[in-house]
Amino acid sequence: MDMIPHWTSSAKKSAGRDPLGIQATSVRMYRTLVPGLTNVTNRLRYYSYYCWVVYLWQEIRYEDDLAGWYTFIRRAEALYALTCEAFQPETTGLAGSDWARDFLPNLTGTTVNLRPATEGAEAKQYLKAKRGNFGQFYVASMQEVGLLEPNSILPIVTKDGEALARAFGEAIGKQAHTALAAAINCGEVATGDLKRLGEAIHPSAIVEGTSEMELLREFLWPKSLVLAGAEARRTSAWLLLDLANKGVEIGRTIEVRNIFYDALLPDGSPYQPGGAIIQRWRAYQANEFCHVALEAFLNGMTALMGFEPAGIDPATLLRKVVLLAFADAESVGWLEWAMEVADSEDTETLLVPAVLEGLRDPGGKADRIEVLSNAAKLLAILWVKWSGTGNTVKAEIAAFSARPSTALPGVVETLTSQSDGSVLDALEAMLRHHVIAEHLLVAGRKFAASARFTYRFTFEDGLLSNGVLTEYRYTTPRLANLFTFLVDAKLIGSSGEATATGINLLNDFKPS
Repeated sequence: MDMIPHWTSSAKKSAGRDPLGIQATSVRMYRTLVPGLTNVTNRLRYYSYYCWVVYLWQEIRYEDDLAGWYTFIRRAEALYALTCEAFQPETTGLAGSDWARDFLPNLTGTTVNLRPATEGAEAKQYLKAKRGNFGQFYVASMQEVGLLEPNSILPIVTKDGEALARAFGEAIGKQAHTALAAAINCGEVATGDLKRLGEAIHPSAIVEGTSEMELLREFLWPKSLVLAGAEARRTSAWLLLDLANKGVEIGRTIEVRNIFYDALLPDGSPYQPGGAIIQRWRAYQANEFCHVALEAFLNGMTALMGFEPAGIDPATLLRKVVLLAFADAESVGWLEWAMEVADSEDTETLLVPAVLEGLRDPGGKADRIEVLSNAAKLLAILWVKWSGTGNTVKAEIAAFSARPSTALPGVVETLTSQSDGSVLDALEAMLRHHVIAEHLLVAGRKFAASARFTYRFTFEDGLLSNGVLTEYRYTTPRLANLFTFLVDAKLIGSSGEATATGINLLNDFKPS
């Protein structure tokens, strides 16, 4: 029976994300691990700056004028990028920094007009987003942590947001406060003020001992756990700071993820601080290993479809791809082989780099057989480690899964159902269920909901065809941004070490 009608080929095609639905589980998990910031909330001081800008709008311009607010916030963002770049070139994490770097060398005159870059239809805008970086990325996080009132069309600061706004104004000083406010309101700033303002408001220039620093540290390290997610954010920050204090380069986030998963430091010593949050980090990483392994097989299958322009039946395709991964798959038992792999020197963290390399460059130099072989071994180790009843990692992942098929526990159960058969039997059954059937279901739902054609292959008249190789990678769980925030808050030094203040905080709190 045709599962994909011919007319879908003319639909809007999209690379799509998460073709097997498994990454969604990882995303749900990391949202609870580092709540209040995202992968695109890039600098800690934006929280205080945005509170100050919203409060400024409420004080001097407040009216029911959404278009006016968009202009106001866009001017504020362009000004922030321009002044910070003038003070310290190549500042990272700022909305509009590329525009500022191009703009500054060509600057002439005594006044900078911000209006062309923030309003109207000029091609060279500081940022394309109509609502600015604030509206696109920060507003939801600021509502989540109680700095902005929820569900308001125009942003309104809460009492906590107002306190942070006032603290920012006090920290930068009256002169900078006045100059910034005037520039945002009128859309012009004196050229001679750029560096001075940038020095005052730069994201790395949060001043020790100020109320602003105290409140921003409270955001990272909340003493009050009234807001949902406060304890998880504090615990994840504690874990990074603890690793930094132990000499781990926490800017290398994949290494950090592997430490959480293996419960081992780079020198081989145990790392077991305890608590529910690090256990969830471990479960998150286990699901990540599973999703990259399945996507390696997805690419392997679509590559083989390229040799069959008329289509290939699923059974033949599955046999071919499994035998590429392990030539003796038909004659060796799954239980025997999986236990042998688990007892070898191979580990998840040793196997996965080659898998990721193949996913990043699916049509490139990566050896497809090696990628598939490592993916199969990865699944074998995960099955041996997490197939037992009652283990907390499997239960943790299952709690965040929309359906059993879309996460590691479902994959483990399918492999367990074939544990008396051969490697070929086990991997064929798993791939049929969790790659072929699951992808067709996920892509079909996306097509029905939005007319986006995200199929990596089609199934028609019992044959699979039209395979599309695509790049895949790990999900990104906010650890890099949390690291930057800890540096901005001067809890971690410029060389990656825990500061004296950071060490004091470590001693005041332990994960629970």
